[in-house]
Amino acid sequence: MSMATKVGQFLASHNIDFSLVKHRHTASSFNSALSAHVPSSQVAKAVILRDIGGDYLMAVVPANKHVLIGEINRQTGKQYYLLAEHELATLFQDCEPGAIPSLGQIYGMDMLVDDMLFEQDQLFMESGDHMNLINLDKRQFGKAMGSLPHSHISGYSFKEGPLFERRDL
Repeated sequence: MSMATKVGQFLASHNIDFSLVKHRHTASSFNSALSAHVPSSQVAKAVILRDIGGDYLMAVVPANKHVLIGEINRQTGKQYYLLAEHELATLFQDCEPGAIPSLGQIYGMDMLVDDMLFEQDQLFMESGDHMNLINLDKRQFGKAMGSLPHSHISGYSFKEGPLFERRDL
């Protein structure tokens, strides 16, 4: 598989120009960035949340950041929690487990996109398999995201957090 069927159909029907970047088989968006030799800050990682009422939300953040679920809960007024990996297979049937494209709208899922992604000139996202990333320029990413809501919903990665910053005394 090189791209999930629904993803290819969505990109074609919206006239979104893209290319595929092949990389070795990886298990996470962060590792896909490393393998493809692209900045992890430019990889749009999909994180699936569910609230206590059963509604899903795809939070899209840079691969080198963590989703701030508390901030999302504050902004939405809901109580979201992280969905377990085994629960994703039924939602993304045309994707390999864990290779979720950051295009929740094609899977009937509400989305919230981190502002930091709109600052990048080039963006990458999972294609639905573990060996290809979809590459979009800033304009094409904007077309793909349409008028989806966005705000600041990501925080430091473990390697970037305040505890790891160099502090000169």
